[in-house]
Amino acid sequence: MDVPIEILDREAARAAADLASARARLAQGDAARAPNPLAAHRRVSSRATYLELADTPGPLAAPLRAWVLSLTLERVLWPDTVRLEEAWRAPSIEVAATGVAPLTASPRDLLLRALSARDEGLRGVFVEALAGGAGAVADAARIAAERRAEATRLAGALDGGADALEIPVDPPAGLLLAAERLLADTAPVFERRASFTSALAASVGREQGEGWPARVGRRWLEDLFLGTTLTDGLRLDPGRMPEPLGASSFARALAAFGAAFADAAGPGRESARAPFALAFAPYDLRRARRRALFGALAADPVFAARALGLGRGRARDQARGVARALLLGLRLDAARVLLRGALLLPDRPRASRFEEQTAAALGAPTPPGLAGVVPRLGPDAPALFAGALLAAGDRRDLRERFDEDWFRSPHAAHALREEDATLPASHAVPVARVDAGLTELCRALGELL
Repeated sequence: MDVPIEILDREAARAAADLASARARLAQGDAARAPNPLAAHRRVSSRATYLELADTPGPLAAPLRAWVLSLTLERVLWPDTVRLEEAWRAPSIEVAATGVAPLTASPRDLLLRALSARDEGLRGVFVEALAGGAGAVADAARIAAERRAEATRLAGALDGGADALEIPVDPPAGLLLAAERLLADTAPVFERRASFTSALAASVGREQGEGWPARVGRRWLEDLFLGTTLTDGLRLDPGRMPEPLGASSFARALAAFGAAFADAAGPGRESARAPFALAFAPYDLRRARRRALFGALAADPVFAARALGLGRGRARDQARGVARALLLGLRLDAARVLLRGALLLPDRPRASRFEEQTAAALGAPTPPGLAGVVPRLGPDAPALFAGALLAAGDRRDLRERFDEDWFRSPHAAHALREEDATLPASHAVPVARVDAGLTELCRALGELL
């Protein structure tokens, strides 16, 4: 190559940072300030560089090549990404129902209204309106999926195609089997729902509200781990905090904290000696593992007692309720993995596949109009699901080494910092590790529920 690979690695790091910033702005509804963030980084987001790296020797070439492929796809598909987000936020659905003041809302707003509604009838009104008016979102999601598949093909992607990039498990098909097994093995402790609207209500964890602060704030997250040195010297950016709809909102905030911790504490952040492509992967399991590890604290009875100040019995009751809500979300994550490729199917098979998989995950299918809308599908779904399974093993190890309240231990914090500062990026793990994490997860759920 004409350009030293070390320079390309640094350029990829800057490109990935610009992409993350643009995604954050887009997620906040600021499409006007989200021009293509990779337009200025074409050297590390082009098919030519991707192909050249195939013949480049050295340990950095293969992981950097994965980054170049990912950045190339993101650059080419950025207009589709923006179009999908704009469809979610466009005030395009009119709601007119008995007992509800007429309003025009975006699909995103209607979904939030459905999640926050305490009345089942009102929740049903919002879901029905969303299902009837989310066609633009479904179309944008389908077009984005089709264009991604075509762009991946034209790039002459890695051996194994998109699966090799987006499913960080060896072999990739093993993760689909793990998703099927999770649905089967957690069925005995899962409370099936009679309707999609009741499943939405259960996912919020509204009844498990003791001990949480009035608002989900960064200061609360920082104070939780203040005495452990976990975040000393790190600049964490967990992003915008979720609205406090219920216990699941705090689980999401804790998960965002865990992801931000992985970003800040990873190799290459504290030491310039670690090449970016070796330290981080496009679909990074370390980040997904830390996200799930800290998010699961919301369903930990020891956390409820020590961090939220609940009595032992109440802490266990609340943790059990939160675990039920999070299990529903985890089963939906498994469905996302099993729905991989569904957006590329013709209309009728696509609708049938969504109905089948969401019914298996929730106990009741999503309405037909929400196929391709809820749940949202994306290339990061496999890594997030695999990370959740691996995090169950991480939690067991931390408890065995540092006791049940590992999240309060300076020694556990030091161990996490040391591991994240030295552990190379997880581009793929053997499926046996994922299966072991699934076994541990099911054991812990069976013990709690």
